[in-house]
Amino acid sequence: MDVQWYSSVHDDLDAVERIMLNTVRSENPKLNEICNYVLNSNGKRVRPAMCILSYKACGGSQGNVRKTVDIGAAIEIIHNATLVHDDINDQGDLRRGAKVAYKKYSISRSIVAGDYLFALGFRLMGTSSSEIVNYLVDASSAMSAGEFDQKDFEHNYSVNEIDYMRIIEGKTAKLIECAAKSGAFLAGADVRTIDEVGTFAHKTGLAFQIIDDTLDVVGDEKSTGKNIGSDIMEGKPTLPTIYAMQDPKHGNRVREIFEMETPDWSDISEAIDLIKKTDAVSRCVDKARGIVEGAFGHLDVLEESKYKTSLKDLAKFIVNRDR
Repeated sequence: MDVQWYSSVHDDLDAVERIMLNTVRSENPKLNEICNYVLNSNGKRVRPAMCILSYKACGGSQGNVRKTVDIGAAIEIIHNATLVHDDINDQGDLRRGAKVAYKKYSISRSIVAGDYLFALGFRLMGTSSSEIVNYLVDASSAMSAGEFDQKDFEHNYSVNEIDYMRIIEGKTAKLIECAAKSGAFLAGADVRTIDEVGTFAHKTGLAFQIIDDTLDVVGDEKSTGKNIGSDIMEGKPTLPTIYAMQDPKHGNRVREIFEMETPDWSDISEAIDLIKKTDAVSRCVDKARGIVEGAFGHLDVLEESKYKTSLKDLAKFIVNRDR
């Protein structure tokens, strides 16, 4: 991954990987196997990168970076715990190009493994300050609320852009915000700086999810590691579908397919073709890029440094990625 944000935290992210794998060790071989399977699934590690870059951009010293690496690892472990449970809830098949955990190891074992990851992530986080724990509790509660909001609008054509943004705030943006605020706090930043860096990360998280949902329509399965059209199959209210349902020519048919409780893959293929014929994809990309451009101003509280530049580079990477 030859990009600036990655090269500036490469060694720290390697340390995150080691800490995660050491943290999830248990006396049960099968539980170890499932946890390692989940954590070794080639995630982008955006959350720990956001945590560490925020720490360094706020003036945190390299000599004290270990605590930040621990917090980044804890957040990533908790993030992966949510993915294990989300895949069961959504009845997904693939995650990052591999069979999802519950398909490989059973639902019951995967639920337990997800709970175990949650517990270990919070334990690793629990050695830090109460402020950071509160950031994480706030993010975790928002994730749960976001999942419930999403369920309310599955296969429901009344969903609009405001509903969608509220859903992804909880599902995605709050945990990325938590990572950035944790890094800034550990660097000793003042309250205003912590809030501004957190807002930058929150907006970047919104853009991240918009691009993720857009790739469900236009992405390449080998790159995204998931079945294209799976969000439509599951009836998830995503921005490309919302925009496409507004199209005067193709919107009604997209809406009909979105409302189907059990569409088949020919329906999904038709929906993808129709969405591509509308301006939905370009609107989504423009929306994500506009959010990121608006986020950059929140970093004005920081002095210029390669780490501030890397935070911007990370946000640009997020909106320009193909997986």
